Amino acid sequence: MMRLIRRLFLFLCLLLTGFVIWAGVYARKNGFSESWRNAIEDEFANRGYYVEVGKITLGAFRGLVAEDIHFFRDPHKTFEIASVDDVYLDVDLSKILNKEISVNTLDVADASLSLPVDPSDPSGKTLKVENLSGRVVITESVIEIVSAEASVANVELNLAGRLVRSPLDERNLTEEESKRNSEQLAARRYQISRIIEELERYEFLDEPAKIAVEFGGDLEDLSTMTARVEIESGQLSKKEESEYYVEGLSAVFRFDGQSREAEIESLSIRDEQGEIALTGRWDQDKNLIEFDLVSNADISSLVGFFWNDRKLGEVVFFTPPEIEMKGELNLNEIGRATWAFPGSVIGQFKSERFVTRGTVFSGLDFSFSAEGERAYVRNLRLDHKSGVAFANFKYEPGNGVQSIQYHTEIKLDPQAFRPFFDESGRKFLDSWEFSENSSVYLAAVGEGENWDLKTWINRGVLDLRNFQLKGVDFLEMEADFEAKSGQLWLNDIVLGRSEGEIVAEMAHYTPEKSQWEVKGVVSTVNLVKGTRAFNAKLSNYLERYRFKSPPTVKLAGFLDSRREEEVREKPRNNQLSISFSCEDSAEYKFFGKVVPLSSPSGELEISGSRVHLTNFSAGVFDGSVEVEYDALNVRSEDKPYDASVRVSRVPLEDVTRLYGGMEVATGRVDAVFHLSGHAGDISRLNGHGAASIEDGELFTLPVMGALAGFLQVSPSNGGVAREAQATYQIENGVLQTDDFVALADNVFVRSAGTISFTDQSVDLEVVVNPKGALSRTILTPVSELLTFSCSGTMQEPVWSAKHISNIGKLPSQVITEMTQVPFEGLKAIGGGLFKPQAEESYEGSEGGASPVLNNNEGLKAIGKGIFGPQKKRIERGGVESAEKRQAILPR
Repeated sequence: MMRLIRRLFLFLCLLLTGFVIWAGVYARKNGFSESWRNAIEDEFANRGYYVEVGKITLGAFRGLVAEDIHFFRDPHKTFEIASVDDVYLDVDLSKILNKEISVNTLDVADASLSLPVDPSDPSGKTLKVENLSGRVVITESVIEIVSAEASVANVELNLAGRLVRSPLDERNLTEEESKRNSEQLAARRYQISRIIEELERYEFLDEPAKIAVEFGGDLEDLSTMTARVEIESGQLSKKEESEYYVEGLSAVFRFDGQSREAEIESLSIRDEQGEIALTGRWDQDKNLIEFDLVSNADISSLVGFFWNDRKLGEVVFFTPPEIEMKGELNLNEIGRATWAFPGSVIGQFKSERFVTRGTVFSGLDFSFSAEGERAYVRNLRLDHKSGVAFANFKYEPGNGVQSIQYHTEIKLDPQAFRPFFDESGRKFLDSWEFSENSSVYLAAVGEGENWDLKTWINRGVLDLRNFQLKGVDFLEMEADFEAKSGQLWLNDIVLGRSEGEIVAEMAHYTPEKSQWEVKGVVSTVNLVKGTRAFNAKLSNYLERYRFKSPPTVKLAGFLDSRREEEVREKPRNNQLSISFSCEDSAEYKFFGKVVPLSSPSGELEISGSRVHLTNFSAGVFDGSVEVEYDALNVRSEDKPYDASVRVSRVPLEDVTRLYGGMEVATGRVDAVFHLSGHAGDISRLNGHGAASIEDGELFTLPVMGALAGFLQVSPSNGGVAREAQATYQIENGVLQTDDFVALADNVFVRSAGTISFTDQSVDLEVVVNPKGALSRTILTPVSELLTFSCSGTMQEPVWSAKHISNIGKLPSQVITEMTQVPFEGLKAIGGGLFKPQAEESYEGSEGGASPVLNNNEGLKAIGKGIFGPQKKRIERGGVESAEKRQAILPR
């Protein structure tokens, strides 16, 4: 019997075990019924916690498991505060069969936690917590996290804390209080989400960072929360490509919600160069942080590590700067669009070598302070290999024109600041060049009402030594300057060179007009080099003037400084008065030859595109020249001009010897003429004038030399011209005269015709009255008139004997004056004496030919009866010619 009972008991045990196993497997796989889930949810609700359980299963070793559990702040389950995938429930198993569930603790192991940033929007952004393990003890009035570990954004998080709450029957939160708590919770979660987002940008190279949090507080009033956070991290780098990394980071933060304060007990960030150490305290009511910072780390790289700003990469320190500062930071002011500093700060900055925008500086040291919109920089010192600069700066808005004030002294090469200027500023600095032997001193003070630099008032002095301006060497420059309303004044200017100096009373620049006004400018420097420092184009033009010693140049007026692309075809707005003089000799390049000048002086007026040389005088060889030249429009293609010239007692011998290519002529020239035309186009030359030559060799003059062969004269037998003179007209590049007169001892010459400057062609008629032995060998008066024509060019003239009856260019009055016989009578007599149209050409000055006369001795008697004695006629002709000469040349 007992044996049967034992077998039956064993069978029942096996059956029960199988049932339990089946029930466990079934419960694990399919879960408990909805009634069980409701029972657990009701248990939480009875304690004031509102949850929604997805499924209840039975764990193999840990008991009941709530899967997909959601936590809410309200009984209507509208504000979700968290969700967990698996939670192990520690319940009283003795009451579970009666569905009397009492949850004592919650255990999680490798669970995932999701926290909505906005509890009212479960579908919105959430915070993800992975590998969550820990135990939570839940009572009606206490939630205690005994120990919890999790992984968030590659950070190992350790939590421990205790939250208390009022018993359920004592809770009586108003709608406003509940709303405030929800807002506080949302704000905390948003801050946490921002921190996590920022952490996700970085990578921990050694091992994950560790954050330990201890907290406590009242769940019904989150503002009373207290917490202590410890952070420890090894090497840290950005996930984006970056050569910089943080060696280590450690911090301790404390928050006291009851006193509404937070404290940064310590914050240390270390890199290869040094460390930043920060302590501080946060007043939540004022939202104000008091801080104290000391740094010798690579500050620019470190700041750029956390904040992306390209400008930070413009400064690279060879050794980390030393920074000390303390102050207050008003978090309410951060991010506002204002120049104001959000709080107050005072500190010291000191750096050795650093580079910015390609410029290496040797050091930077200054004190600073700021409070709101007010800012101060004191005792700034900037070192460079070329020198040093000092500055003080103050900004106090609301003080009118004194809102901004500064003082500076600069003793370094201005090229060091070139990268910080705009294009126009860089072009200006490029005009200056300083070497190791140069010295620079600029002292300035200024003030202004706002940050518009054009409205500032600046005053100062400038002193430069041993420098170049546009490639021109200068020994010194001194000037006082003032700038206001965007305009610049330079006063008492001195620019010194080895040979002289440029001084100016005032130079005033108006940027709106791009115009300089200058007064009292006097220059005694090399004309070409002095001009090149300001206008290279004008300097190239002045190279034709070579002064043995620098001239004295005076200048006043307005200069247009616009660029060529701004001016284009319009005239420049220049209004200048210039005078110059030189006691020494000078040289001027004229028609390819260098003409010597002595004591040149003149005055020049420039108005727009008109350049008017009102007067110019100089000695030329042993004579003198006076010129007025008016370039009516130097910017036009035609370049029209108008000129008047007077030449006095200039020796022809020196002129012809200088230009060569012709027989040396002698004599002294007096001339006055007026010309007008277009530069570069000789065919449009027009003008008029008169000229005379005294004590010269008549037949060494251009064109006339070839005629000497006809007449067989030379300086030894009457070829020396006591006087030669003429008036002329020039039209379209062709010179025309009908009163050329030359009087030698034995020859009296009259000529008329044209000479073309365009093709050098010659078309002249000449009547010669030989008055010496030559005249006695032939009949008079007809034999006394030898007529010729000249063609060809000025370089190669072709002379031909011409019948008197064919004379057409010389006025008939000229023939009458030379013979005292009416011209028509001479033509009739000539027709009988000369062979019809007998002409022979003569080229050059060697050999000759004379008109062929009829061999009839009776003509001599006829001639004497008609014209009278030869001697009387010659004397009478000479007197009249002298009177004529006095009337031709203006005196």
